[in-house]
Amino acid sequence: MASKKILVIDPQMAGIAGDMFVAALLDLGADTEKVIAAMEKASQYVPDCKWVKVTPRQVTRSHIGGLFLEIQIDETYKTRPGKLLLDAVQAMAKDLKLSREASAYANRAIRHLVDAEASVHRHPPETVHLHGAGSVDTVMDVIGAAIALENLEIVNPKTTKYFVLPIAVGGGTFPSGHGQLAAPGPAVTHILTNAKLVFKGGPLQRELTTPTGASLLTALNPRTVPVYPTMRPFAVGYGGGTGELPEIPNLLRLVLGESLPELRFYRDQVIILETNVDDVSGETLGYLINRLMQTGAKDVTILPTVTKKNRPGHLISVIAPPEKEETLTHLLLAETGSLGVRVFRSDRHLLAREMQDVRIKVDNQEVTVSVKIATDRTGAILQVKAEYEDVKKAAEKTGKSLAQIAQEAESITRQKFSKKGK
Repeated sequence: MASKKILVIDPQMAGIAGDMFVAALLDLGADTEKVIAAMEKASQYVPDCKWVKVTPRQVTRSHIGGLFLEIQIDETYKTRPGKLLLDAVQAMAKDLKLSREASAYANRAIRHLVDAEASVHRHPPETVHLHGAGSVDTVMDVIGAAIALENLEIVNPKTTKYFVLPIAVGGGTFPSGHGQLAAPGPAVTHILTNAKLVFKGGPLQRELTTPTGASLLTALNPRTVPVYPTMRPFAVGYGGGTGELPEIPNLLRLVLGESLPELRFYRDQVIILETNVDDVSGETLGYLINRLMQTGAKDVTILPTVTKKNRPGHLISVIAPPEKEETLTHLLLAETGSLGVRVFRSDRHLLAREMQDVRIKVDNQEVTVSVKIATDRTGAILQVKAEYEDVKKAAEKTGKSLAQIAQEAESITRQKFSKKGK
């Protein structure tokens, strides 16, 4: 299977605005002259706008370089109806002869914005009046992003996968056409919630994600990931926001690459709970292991150690899903008498695997054993492991050893799976 392109949008520091997204796409390699020429035609499609001018500038934000779009506009308006913006984007996409995918993206983005404003104001989308979002630069950003994505050949979801890191939305309050609003603004909250994307407050007390930025992002229908996906990157683009921000770079980062379908492992997150004990009996530790596993732990390890004042003790380490943190911590404290539990958050790489039920014959008795199989990209077997509980039951039923049952089940599995692969 051919590799897909991957576009990772990284707004976890400074959020995302429309002009930052377009600038990052240009910095990524999109045709700057073509994109800006199209953006500057927006004044012809929006009433009461005499002219617009877009000037790309190389800037640094917190000593990191990026591209900034200086946008000058001569327009006079208080509000504009949502229908006007919808019609302007649709007309521009048609007149500029955007591809079907780019046109669909542009119309989807502006629809997300107008629908969000309509929902916030409890008005139909066509009649809702937009204040800040009603500016011509909204149309410019939408068209600019669509053309840049098309130019980079990453506008088609059939050939490109989109990922987004948790979105920084800021905090505190900020001025708007409706007076002071809390960050994230109502439209941004609606857009991101409707798209089920993960966002986070901070890291600054100000608006970091704008309605246009949120709309351009959600129109890609990206998948939220806590960390960068496994990929082979080949380009990075930085889009600068207006001015410096305290303590963080005012930049949106985009990373373009390709997927690695040959890799058959996946990544997840776990927590590791640890505590030291020096006065717990062996019976209690044995009981504790069973309770922890029954309650949802993935693995439990107990190691002998030396604790404070040179006393012999044990280090208890538990690997578990993040959602089990509170339950398992309570269990550890209650059963051991420990006064504290350390918590570590960790990523894991896990081989992709599948289960196969294998029937084996032992002294004329047939038993079924589940076997876990991990393979590489070619289908070659990397690991085969018979499930302990099934092996135990089979050994008890036949009177054979655990090792004999496991070896027979794994051997048959290797033979069957190899033939199937051929």
